[in-house]
Amino acid sequence: MNSTNEVQIWAGRPSQWVNFRTYVSCLVVFAIGTFAALNGGNFISYIVAAIALVIAGWAYLNIRCWSYTLTSERYKYRFGVLSRKFHEIELYRVKDVVLDQPFWIRIVGRANVTVVGFDAVRPIAHLRAIPDGAAVREAFRNLIEKRRDIKSVRVSERG
Repeated sequence: MNSTNEVQIWAGRPSQWVNFRTYVSCLVVFAIGTFAALNGGNFISYIVAAIALVIAGWAYLNIRCWSYTLTSERYKYRFGVLSRKFHEIELYRVKDVVLDQPFWIRIVGRANVTVVGFDAVRPIAHLRAIPDGAAVREAFRNLIEKRRDIKSVRVSERG
């Protein structure tokens, strides 16, 4: 049940930069397979090149089908190419939000944000390779505090 006061704060998708290694690997395998096929190779060479294209295409679709939405009350994300899954985390149930900037995505202006919650089904959710990760993390932090105040929820540091 949606609250009438719920407002979308941010929406985004992961960057295809998370597939960089997959794309480079597939390009190399495709080039080798195509070169072998064009220079008297057998049918296997064509199959190897085609498999590389299929793997790269699937990697593209897999990332393209992810989406993230941060509202004033929840963090929602959906994923899946053929079958879709929808998850949402109530912000007052989030324990921590972590910003991570690995070198290879930091140089292209992206960051990872990890949301750690008290949810038993899926306690950790990742926002991968998003632009302006520090601002998104700060938005999470501010919204979490507001939701906890509204719900009168206090988090204990005891294990």
